[in-house]
Order: sequence, then structure tokens, then C-alpha cells
Amino acid sequence: MTAVRDELRVRGEFTASAVAARAGCSEATFYSHFGSKDDALAAAFVQTLDDLVDQSIAGLTPDRVAADGLPATVVRFVDQQADFFGVESLVFRAALSRLPSHRPLRDAYRAAEERTLEHLEALFTELDRRGILTVDAPARLAESFLVASQGINNPRALRRNATDIRRSLAIALTAMLVEPGGCHD
Repeated sequence: MTAVRDELRVRGEFTASAVAARAGCSEATFYSHFGSKDDALAAAFVQTLDDLVDQSIAGLTPDRVAADGLPATVVRFVDQQADFFGVESLVFRAALSRLPSHRPLRDAYRAAEERTLEHLEALFTELDRRGILTVDAPARLAESFLVASQGINNPRALRRNATDIRRSLAIALTAMLVEPGGCHD
């Protein structure tokens, strides 16, 4: 799986022979682990999504917001996400291009979104409980934040000189959170 991900990071695609060579094994070994290239892509995508969600959860905690403040926490989140997507963008592009026709990829994507939404809803509920934010509809705010933050994976935000774009994204995400009531039904 790591060799598949590494090939995708470098080339944006992979062959069984290239992955086998990178992993120091044979193509037969590749196919003994994966039934198809799509299965290998799905396994690499799941690993990438897990890393992304884990990073998001670790970066957005009530204690971090309380200690560092919301704007600084969101700036750090945007930078971390952009750095992550900068490394993994070709993995995402390869997987997302196959999403419509490969159910395991869709299922992995949906599972990662659900895990993220659960975390964000719990985060916003706790920030409301602590009086840091006023949130009328935590589930709706979580969904809005998730959708808006997916724009961090835009190639324009991933360029090395995109500091202004990243700051604008952080300001917009922060504003979304501090709007009176957070998100109204």
C-alpha cells in the first residue's frame, strides 16, 4: 500500500510493475495483495484519508482553541491541510477520478467525511458548552465547515507562494465560525 501511495505521489498513476519494483517484490506478489489496480488505489486512498482525518482531529481540539484562540487554530489548520494536500494531491486526484465507478473508493470517502463530521460536530458542541462559540446547529456548522475547508485542496492554495490565499481561507473559515449563532437553521 505504501508503494502504491508513493508511486501516486510521484507520478499521479501507477502500474503493478512499478509498485512491485518500488516494494522490492514481483507483480505476482502485488496481485496476491490486491485483486486489481482499483483495489490497490482504494487501499492507498484509505490510508491517505485516515492520515488526513487523524491530522484534522489532532489539529482541531477544544483545548487547542482555548489555548491558542480560534483564529490561530484555524490558520494552523489551513496550513497543515494545505501542506498535507501538497504532498497527497496526486493521490487524491487519482482516487477522485475513479470515485464514480468504484464503490470501495466512494465508501472510503464517505466514511472519512462521516468521521470528520462527527469530530467537528463534537468540537463545535464543546466550544459552545465552554462559551468560546455560540453554535445553534452544530451538525449544520460542521457540514458547512467541512465543505468550505475542502477548498484547501485547490491547486491555487497548494502553491508554495499561496500564503495570501491560505490566510484568506483561514479568515473565511474563522468568520464562518464566529458569525452570531455559528450557523442558523
